[in-house]
Amino acid sequence: MKSKFKTVGLLATIALTATALYGCGDDKVSFSTQEQSRMQVLENVEYNAKRWRDDNKPSAKVIVRGDSSISSSCASGDGWASVDLELEGGGKLQLKCSTVSGTIGCMTKSDFQARKQYASQEGTCNNELPFPLPKIVK
Repeated sequence: MKSKFKTVGLLATIALTATALYGCGDDKVSFSTQEQSRMQVLENVEYNAKRWRDDNKPSAKVIVRGDSSISSSCASGDGWASVDLELEGGGKLQLKCSTVSGTIGCMTKSDFQARKQYASQEGTCNNELPFPLPKIVK
């Protein structure tokens, strides 16, 4: 009886670990799943960017880019996307925006680069991100 419980516990642990790592790793996701992640990223980043813009540069036009690190082996990406704000009268301001957190939101590119805990995540598969990516609650 004891070994049956150990086996069930081991299988449950393996299943939970596999689920937690599914967003990044050796498991490949379909193109459709990648596209779903990209669509959620665009929606989340647009929300964060417009909030930042409204508070700081209300007349700027928001141009959102996606998380380029999303791939078949990294469905959640690195958690960051670039945004350009086209300023009234010309010029651009670059932002980096979280793809999953409304509380982190956006920051200027220079602020982002100064925050090593965030900048070090860019371009790598962030296995701490949830999968599937959540919609930022508005």
